[in-house]
Amino acid sequence: MPLQLLLSTIQMVCTLASALIAGRLYRSGLFRRYPALFSYMVFHALYSIFPLVLKSNSPAYFWFWCVAFPFVWALNILMVRELCRVVLERHQGLYTLGRWVMYTGVATSGVLTFLSLLPRINSTLPARSRVLWYALAADRGIGLGLAIFLLLMIFAVSRYPVRLSRNVLLNAFLFTMDYLANTLATILVVVFDKRIGETVNSAITILNAVCMVVWFFCLTPAGELAKVEWIHFGADYERRVLNRLDSLNRVLQRAA
Repeated sequence: MPLQLLLSTIQMVCTLASALIAGRLYRSGLFRRYPALFSYMVFHALYSIFPLVLKSNSPAYFWFWCVAFPFVWALNILMVRELCRVVLERHQGLYTLGRWVMYTGVATSGVLTFLSLLPRINSTLPARSRVLWYALAADRGIGLGLAIFLLLMIFAVSRYPVRLSRNVLLNAFLFTMDYLANTLATILVVVFDKRIGETVNSAITILNAVCMVVWFFCLTPAGELAKVEWIHFGADYERRVLNRLDSLNRVLQRAA
C-alpha cells in the first residue's frame, strides 16, 4: 500500500474515532466533566475532514491551516487546565496556583522558542514561509510548555496520597505523550529541515491514531468511577501529608 494512501486511511480512522469519542462523552454525560476534551474531539472530527478534500499545497489549505491552528492551541491549553482542575478539584487554592504556573510556563516556553527560531526568520523569506515559521515557533513552545507542566504535575501528585480516576491518568498519559512527541518532531524537522519531514509527519499521524483508538476503548464512564492508587502510602504518612496539603490550600485560598 502506498504511504500516502496509508496515511489517508489512518487520518480517516482518527476522524471517525474522534467523532465516536465525542458521541460517547455526550451520551454518558462525561462531556460535563470534560467539556474541553469534548470540544476538542468535536473540533478534531471537523478539522480532520479538510486535509482529505483539500490539496496540501493549495492556497485554500494554507489559509484553512492558519485559521484552524490557533483553535488547536487554545483547546490544548484548555484541556490541560481542565485536567489540572480535575486532579485538584478538592483543593481550589492549589488549582488556582497550578493554573497560573501553566500559563506562565507556556508563555515563557513560547517566547524562548520564538527567540531560538528568530535567526531563521528574515525579511527575505516569502510571506507564507514567515507565517509557517511563526506557527512552528508557537506550536513548539506551547507543546513543550504543556508537556513540562504535565510532567511536573504528575510528579507532584505522585508525592501525595491523591487517588485519581483511571480516566484522569489516561488523559494525563496521552496528553504528555502527544505533546512530547510533537515537540520532538518539530525539533527534528527544524534541525534536519525537510530531509526527514515526511517520515516525522507519518510517525506523528500514526501516534495520533493510536491515541484516538486508546481514548475510544479506555475513556469510559466506568473509568471515571475506578480510582487508582498508583503509589501506596502508609496511614500515618497519608494523614500528615493531607493535613499539610489542606493547610497549604487554605493559605492559597485566602491569598486569592
